Amino acid sequence: MPKKTTEAIIDSHNDYLIGVKKNQPVLYHQIREIFTGTENQSSSYTTLEINRGRTELRHIMVSNSVAAISPDWKGLQQVVGVHRKVTENGKQSEETAWFISSRNENAFLYEEGIRSHWQIENSLHWVKDVTFKEDASKIRTGNAPQTISTLKNIGINIFRQNNYPRIAEAIRLVANDINTLYNLII
Repeated sequence: MPKKTTEAIIDSHNDYLIGVKKNQPVLYHQIREIFTGTENQSSSYTTLEINRGRTELRHIMVSNSVAAISPDWKGLQQVVGVHRKVTENGKQSEETAWFISSRNENAFLYEEGIRSHWQIENSLHWVKDVTFKEDASKIRTGNAPQTISTLKNIGINIFRQNNYPRIAEAIRLVANDINTLYNLII
């Protein structure tokens, strides 16, 4: 995400929490460097979640030490790290996600916000990518990609409002039943 975006967000009197990936190498490494020790942490919070044979340990770290980061990231107040260790079916994986924030919050509040974002990612984008195979779509010109994406969002919302939490199953159940489709819409 470019620095101009953070400027636009702050100028519109809003706040941001933006994920930083390796395609922003300078910022990415500056944030990692801030968290090399615990002395720069202003807040931390750890959660453990065990669900259906999957164990996820999350450690959220927050730092106010942003002096070494370019002031071009307008409004930058804190950097956040989320270290996740997941064990599922005997296999372990670990990753750390980095964020920049214009807010001045504690680790617990960031954990809540980031988890809410991941829930949206899992409930909408994952459905669109896997069930509707959006990433494999050949529709790429004009307004067609946005139009198709909007129609998919409408379909997902109609199914969910009619108590179909599993979209792929809902599609199979109603795909050839015009009366049921009509009744879902009205």
